[in-house]
Amino acid sequence: MTSIFTDLQDFLLNRRTEILAELARRVQEQSEGYANLEQEDMLSTMSTTIEELAKAIGTQDLASFLSHAEAVGEMRALGGLSLNDVLVAINNFRALTWEALEAFAAQRPDCTPATVRLVADLLAHFQRAMVNSFDVTYRGLHHQLRDQHEQITSQQQTIRELSTPILPLYEGILVVPLVGVIDSFRAGQIMERLLTAIAERQSDIVIIDITGVPVIDTAVANYLLQTARAAQLIGVQVILVGIGPEIAQTIVQLGVDLHGILIGAHLQNGIELAFKQLGRVIKPVMTTKPSVR
Repeated sequence: MTSIFTDLQDFLLNRRTEILAELARRVQEQSEGYANLEQEDMLSTMSTTIEELAKAIGTQDLASFLSHAEAVGEMRALGGLSLNDVLVAINNFRALTWEALEAFAAQRPDCTPATVRLVADLLAHFQRAMVNSFDVTYRGLHHQLRDQHEQITSQQQTIRELSTPILPLYEGILVVPLVGVIDSFRAGQIMERLLTAIAERQSDIVIIDITGVPVIDTAVANYLLQTARAAQLIGVQVILVGIGPEIAQTIVQLGVDLHGILIGAHLQNGIELAFKQLGRVIKPVMTTKPSVR
């Protein structure tokens, strides 16, 4: 003679197709996350959930049922679903299970409170295991994404620093060779790094070389001007070199005021101007020819 728990197991398995169809319909209507899931994957997982519940009722063994709950929780977190999506699925699964249990109890007068309590406990354990697994996986993903974001930010910072070197040319002279496109963020960073380097090295002259800059717009021109003005405010002479014809035309059209900034055609010219400001000159080295006897 079979027990009532075994009969309830068979009852659920016999109604599995009906429960599965209604569960899928309700969940997809109420949850955007489940609505976007691949249909075959969702139905397979839900069908297994019903089977595992029925088996847990028949055997009164929680291990396989809870293991499945944990796997589903992890799967849904990795799939990008929200906790609300998960709770919608659990609540509908619970509701349909109670509906099936009511139908079973209507046919079986010997369905006692102990039977009901077992099903209630199984559903509670299922929810706890699935939600906990979802939470642990979600937190792990969050920490992983945060670490990746921090790593990417650090790499971007390193790249920006490497793309904007500040070179000590001579005592009191710094050279800033700019290469590539300069956006507002990078221009602001150049200003910050340059002012820090000036303070650290007690520099008197800064040569900004824009030979490698293909284009300058209004925002970048204003940032360069602000950088020059900020350097001048702390007593530094700014020398701007490498202005090509197109950039020169842009500067004129934008009406950028370069008052107080020395202009050089190229870096060599800028270096000569810098040494002149320091009262020094560059002279060729005189070599003495060996005497012939």
